[in-house]
Amino acid sequence: MARGVRTIKVKLGKNGKEDVERIRLIRAAVGPDIALRIDANQGWDFATAVETLNALAGYDIQFCEQPIHHHYDNLLPELRRQSPVKIMADESVCNHFDAIRIIESGGCDYINIKLAKSGGILEAIRIADVAATYGIPCMLGGMLESRLGLTAKVHLAMSHENIVYYDLDTCLLGHLEDPVTGGAEYRGFDLEVPDSPGMAADIQAGFLARCGKATI
Repeated sequence: MARGVRTIKVKLGKNGKEDVERIRLIRAAVGPDIALRIDANQGWDFATAVETLNALAGYDIQFCEQPIHHHYDNLLPELRRQSPVKIMADESVCNHFDAIRIIESGGCDYINIKLAKSGGILEAIRIADVAATYGIPCMLGGMLESRLGLTAKVHLAMSHENIVYYDLDTCLLGHLEDPVTGGAEYRGFDLEVPDSPGMAADIQAGFLARCGKATI
């Protein structure tokens, strides 16, 4: 994938005032040239989200993912009106029907697509296509998939012009073993995929032999 702007994503959402101080310190440490993204993981209530996002206005935040719980999607349009930080819907959008609902309500600036959340690549493509129709850019995120899943995500990102942001580091988090042969590979901060037919990725037979099995 093409080399882009270096970014830091910060998980917030527990205490608004502490979240602001955390971002202040990070921005002071990294300077103005690193893009900052934040993810509240549904952690703020509406009032805290409004207060915190306004307090973060001076720190050049690229966007905030899912500031409030998806049960309160009806409040997202008003939050977006009051927020100086752009809003990205994540847990609020699991399928393309959700995407239509959130976009038409005016509840988001961006959508985070995850293959595991949407149930697979077909529904992920539908979400991206709906968002493109409405002029809403998307990010491709992850949920601790292996590099096999990562490879599918990278192919999707490279084939869809409306996917313009990427959060694809989850294979580096918490995996004790990499059983994948071929496929997408990390090259520092960049991802590369083989120029081969299909995904060009597979799982090692020895690893599969050690896995539990169930017949349904």
